[in-house]
Amino acid sequence: MTERCMGALSANGFDATLVEKTFSRKLEEVGKISLRKVAQVPLLCRKVLEAVADTHPELCLYFISVGLSSLLVDSLVIALLRQRGIPYVLYFHGRGYRAYQAARYRPAAGLVRRTFAGALGGLVLGESLKSDVNHWIPDQRLYVVPNGVPDIDRGWDSRKRVQGAIVKISFLANLIPAKGPMTFLRMARKVVGWEKGVRFAMAGPSASEAYRRELLEFVEREGLAPFMDILGPVQGESKAAFFKETDVFVFPTHFGKEAAPLVNIEAMQWGLPVISSPIGSIPDFIRDGDNGFIVDPEDIDLLARRALELVRNPELRSCMGSAARKRYEGCFSLEAYGRNLKHAMDYFVDLKDASG
Repeated sequence: MTERCMGALSANGFDATLVEKTFSRKLEEVGKISLRKVAQVPLLCRKVLEAVADTHPELCLYFISVGLSSLLVDSLVIALLRQRGIPYVLYFHGRGYRAYQAARYRPAAGLVRRTFAGALGGLVLGESLKSDVNHWIPDQRLYVVPNGVPDIDRGWDSRKRVQGAIVKISFLANLIPAKGPMTFLRMARKVVGWEKGVRFAMAGPSASEAYRRELLEFVEREGLAPFMDILGPVQGESKAAFFKETDVFVFPTHFGKEAAPLVNIEAMQWGLPVISSPIGSIPDFIRDGDNGFIVDPEDIDLLARRALELVRNPELRSCMGSAARKRYEGCFSLEAYGRNLKHAMDYFVDLKDASG
């Protein structure tokens, strides 16, 4: 999304400079502190100061983190921006900021308060996410800019999916417990008990070989092997093939920082009905009963019954898939993203000018 943001800013006439603040090189490093990461903090501060000196920015759009250690680094960098009089807008891509109001986060609460309250405002990925940060930033200074993803080759038409063939239900995400792969397998076990004309596919990189083995052992123990394909990471053509072969997409995440998962948008882009969780901004774009279903990931029985409803009703699958594709085109295409980002940046530039 950083690359897409930079492209959209450039396309809309903004002269933008990127300062990268990536600390993790591998999936398993995300959220973990290491000496290598700590050593990068002074380098990041130097890069920010150099960029400020070279470009004299009128405004900084800052991608803010959620994790405590990363948020403390962000607070340090933003203090440097404030010191040099650079107005800044926070770009929220995660969820979980309200937790910093709790007593156990008291040592960091002051830094969080100054970091957020000192901002011109913020960009959030969905209307539902405003409540996560408006303890510090009021609604009128929060602008909704949903994520956007590049469109697929429109030579593909979801109506090409063969009606009456075996229905495939798929899951795609990092294979970590909080993203719901085991929930998906438990749902599959129930569905297979009611309907044999269905197949399942699970794809995504695994941060833990031990957890991947646990998933595979469940598949074998529960007799799901004839119905289930567990794939590795899928990218490019293999990812396109994955979605082309899918009829129903299920993402039962319970990840605490989940805000607006791109994988649901990608499934909508391919004209798929989506079953997902009532967290973050997911209910903002998966409208229950319209382009998919919203189900509590702990309710395995309801999850399975919703999946079975789509398996046995091809007309419902088609209608929901068409609604998903239409919603993608209107709200989550790159064109929509660029348009929303321009409106947001124009708003904050005007706000900055008005505040002197």
